[in-house]
This record gives sequence, structure tokens and C-alpha cells, in this order.
Amino acid sequence: MALSVDKEIEWLSNTILPEILKNGRLIDNYSETQLASFKVGDVTIAVIGPEEAFMLTQCYRATIDFEYAGDQHQRKFVVKKTPVIPTEAYNEAQFDNLFHNEICFYTDILPIIQKLSDNKFAAPTYYYSEIKVDSAVIILGDFASDGWSVAKARFGLSLEHARIAVKYLGRFHGFGYALKHNHPQRFEELSSSFQESRYAHDNISPEWDLITKVGLQRAAKSTRTYQPEVDQEFIKKFHQLVYNSVGYGRQRVAPREPLSTLCHGDYLRNNVAYKYDTDTSGTPLDIMMFDYQTMRLSSPMIDLSVFLANSLLADVRYPNFDTIFDDYCEALFESYTKQSNEQLPAFFNRETLLQEYIRFLPYSLGISASFLPWLVDPPQLTTTEMFNTPKSEEEMIQESMTLGGEIVDREIAHQMKEMFELSISHNVQIDDDIDNSEWINSVKLT
Repeated sequence: MALSVDKEIEWLSNTILPEILKNGRLIDNYSETQLASFKVGDVTIAVIGPEEAFMLTQCYRATIDFEYAGDQHQRKFVVKKTPVIPTEAYNEAQFDNLFHNEICFYTDILPIIQKLSDNKFAAPTYYYSEIKVDSAVIILGDFASDGWSVAKARFGLSLEHARIAVKYLGRFHGFGYALKHNHPQRFEELSSSFQESRYAHDNISPEWDLITKVGLQRAAKSTRTYQPEVDQEFIKKFHQLVYNSVGYGRQRVAPREPLSTLCHGDYLRNNVAYKYDTDTSGTPLDIMMFDYQTMRLSSPMIDLSVFLANSLLADVRYPNFDTIFDDYCEALFESYTKQSNEQLPAFFNRETLLQEYIRFLPYSLGISASFLPWLVDPPQLTTTEMFNTPKSEEEMIQESMTLGGEIVDREIAHQMKEMFELSISHNVQIDDDIDNSEWINSVKLT
């Protein structure tokens, strides 16, 4: 179902904008005595489609002219809403949990980070949110109007993009660790408010379960083709480890001390925006992240591993890995010491973090094997159309094995190689702390 622009304009004008005005976020000097002077003028809407970013939600930009207290104003928003889909699909996607986490970030966590950073932590402006039965919405400022933009490349970001991204990520994790150290009770209150956004249910939809399992088969097949030097027993071990995406994912992302901190949970190109030099070089100067629906208390390596696996390709990630990893570590260490006014604890060292990164590589490869194809060759349907246009099992298998072509095959094979090499060189078992006894005997290897 296509978005009804007229209905959205009516909803914004008559319901939402008055609410944002009264909550004090639309105008700095709001006074109830001037409420009658508020009049909405022109409202224009531009839908954000799959060509810009793949999203499960419906998103659009809204430019709104209005009058208040005799003055003319304009605001630019990004409106993110849940799609109109069957209740069962809505619950399987865990939209309530996703929107709950994002609202928690903007209302509870971001103000603390802004205070720690002297308002230098880049983030979208929060205006409004609500969660109802079978629907949810959040309204943010349109950061594009302030010069931010999502990278044109949907995947395969440059080294310059990567280095800025991991430095920002390190600073963000440093804020979390400093808060955890300086205000442990408040940190506990905030982190315990998150709702599980991916692994709350023991079972996932049969369609997504099939896609993830076929992705693993594709990773194994591609590795045998393009990286035959990778030990076959290692490929088998990986396959058996992550075969049950819920059972494995729930265990891997579970917070373990002392490394657990506030994590974005889905840090990749789709959820970050850059500011670029005003010349024609296309040089990125700054970065911010958004879409905090998967916020969780976990290892910081959930963010770093997912970003490097899904936003870079091997030709950038592999030869520059030490530089990228050092950038992250240095930013993290500096952020922690500055915000906590303490020296680094013993567990904050490069080797400990690198070993933790290796433990998360099966997690990030499990994601890229099924999600990277969609980044390379994004669907042209809206989220609502995808939910309401089922495919046969044969169609899903064929698509999952071929979508994105050789680019995907070579990339996921190289990620397997990198995981194999790092596991050996740093003596880290990829199944460390994971119990896969419940599903290992049901794994079908090809």
C-alpha cells in the first residue's frame, strides 16, 4: 500500500504539530496564551525510498510552514512509522521493542551524552514519538537540511569514511563506559530499560529463518570457491555455530563483564550520515549515527564487527585493518579517560578488544551473508509491499543464493578467510562461550 500523502498531511497538521508545539519542542518560547495564533500553512512530503536506504519502516521527509504569535516559521522533519502489515508480521518484526529502544535513547540517554560532550555529540533533533497497538511513530529533525547525508555508496565505503566512522564509534562507546564507571546506578537504570529487539522470541518467521540459513550455505559455498585455503572443518564449525540465528545471537550479544557498554546494535552505512567538504573532493569531515532501535547493553564489538562486515569491502578492510582498529581503540581510550577522569582499567587494551572482535566475527558474517545481498542489489518494493507479497520457498532460496552476484560471493568468502586467519593468529575459538548443543545435530551441511 502506497503512502497516502493527503492523509499524512492532515495527520501532521491537525494532530501531530499541535502536540509538538505544546510539548515545547517546536518553538523555544511557547506559551499557552499564544496557542490560538498557531496556524499550519504549506506541508510538503517526500518519501524516502529503497534507493536511498533499505528500511523496515516507512519514512518520509516533511517540510512544514506555520505561523505562531504573528511570526512565520519553517521546520523540516523526518517521520518514521511502522508499515501497515498484518498483526502477526508486526509482532514478528518486534516493532514495539524497536521503537521503544529508540525513544529511550532520545529521551533518556542522548541528554546525558550531550552533557558529557558539551553538546558536541552529533545526533538528530528529537520532536515526538508514540507507540500504540500495532503502530508506532517517531519524528526527528531532517538532518539533511543541516548538511548531513547518507553516503552515496550503499556498501564498500572508502577508507576515509571508515576511519571517521570508527573514531566516532569509539567515542560513543567511551561515553557509555564513563557513565558506567561514574554513575553505575544510573547506567543500570538506562541499560535495563532496553527491550530485546531481535532475539526476544525463540522462533523467527519461517521466511527469515530460511533466508539466514541459505545465507550460511552461500557463505560456505563461496568460501570453497574463492578462498579454498580456508580449512573445511573451520567452515563447518562456523556453520554449526550460527545455524540457529536466535539461539546463537541471543548468547553472543548477551552482556558479559567487564566489556559490556551501551551499543547501537546496528551500526552500518544505512544508519550513519556524513558531512562532506564543500569542495568537489567528496572528502568526509564528520559523522553522526541515527536509528537507535537496536540499542542494547552488549560488547562494543557488536558495533565494530557489523560495521566493518557490512559497510566495507575486503579491498579496504583487509589491508587497512590495523589502521582502522587502532583508530577505534585510540578514540575509545581517549573518550573514556577524558569523561571518567580515570586511567584505563587493565581490560582496556588492544589485544583484549581484538580477541573480543574475533569472537563476534561469526555474528557479523552471519548478518552480512543474508543482508549484504540486499545492500548490493536492494529490493524495489516498499516494506509494506514486501510484507504483503509472499514468495515461494524456491524463489527465496534462489534469490538468497544469487542476489548481489559475484560481489557478494567474493566478499563473504573473504570475511570467512579473515575470521579464519585471525582466529588462528590470536588463538581465539569462534565458539567461545557459546553452547550450540541444542541445534548442532540438526545442521544441514552442503
